[in-house]
Amino acid sequence: MDVIASGSEESADRLTERLAKACEEAGLKVTVIEPSTRLKVHVPYGNEHLNEVITLRPDTGEVLTWYWSWDEPAHPAPICPAHDVATAVRLIRHVVAAGATR
Repeated sequence: MDVIASGSEESADRLTERLAKACEEAGLKVTVIEPSTRLKVHVPYGNEHLNEVITLRPDTGEVLTWYWSWDEPAHPAPICPAHDVATAVRLIRHVVAAGATR
């Protein structure tokens, strides 16, 4: 899927690739579930069942945004705009590393 929402210069495929690579560089383990829309992320030294599924989709303003797995229509759970990969990695790492031991 090569979706480009308004305000975005990169395709969903490229943004997902960038986030996956940045998460791996930050020491996280990443599995691509859907190349343009979903990643599963966890810490390599933790329980792989304690993971987070990150979804990419347009927000109400049509800006591609990363969302937590607990996102639902009545209670949106955005992480940040998709182009802000550094913030996404920092927040994802904080969530998936909580409680993990080396």
